[in-house]
This record gives sequence, C-alpha cells and structure tokens, in this order.
Amino acid sequence: MNDETPKVPQTYTVTQLAEILQLKPATIRTNARAGTWPHLRFGERTIRFTEAHLQAILTRSEAAPPQQASVRRRTRRPSL
Repeated sequence: MNDETPKVPQTYTVTQLAEILQLKPATIRTNARAGTWPHLRFGERTIRFTEAHLQAILTRSEAAPPQQASVRRRTRRPSL
C-alpha cells in the first residue's frame, strides 16, 4: 500500500446515525432534508454522514445551560 493513498472518511447511513444518536431514522432524514444538519447526498434518496458531520450535529444540538430563575418577592401594598 502506498502511504500517499488518500484516506476515505467513515460514513454513516441514516439508520446507523439514528442508532448512534438514539433517534428515529425519520428525525435524521427530516433534519438533513431541512438543511438543519450537514450531510452528503448521493442522488435523490441516498444520505450519508461523516464523522465531522456527527461532531457538527452534536455541537449544534447542544442545549444551553438553564438560566437561573429570578426570585421575585411580592411586597404588600401599604394600607390606606
């Protein structure tokens, strides 16, 4: 083997990515078709994802930490 042979990146099918992310395949397809998630498209129906795509999906999907709830105290109105 020649060391100069370009390395082909690992690709995942919709089903494989769904298993990795523990989601339904329909969710994967919906996000890819909507352009929300990066992907490779081979023809009209074939969608593949690389390791870089998976990392980008995880980064984009990361939820922000919850904001601290402000504590509001009720005050009594002075009686007239």
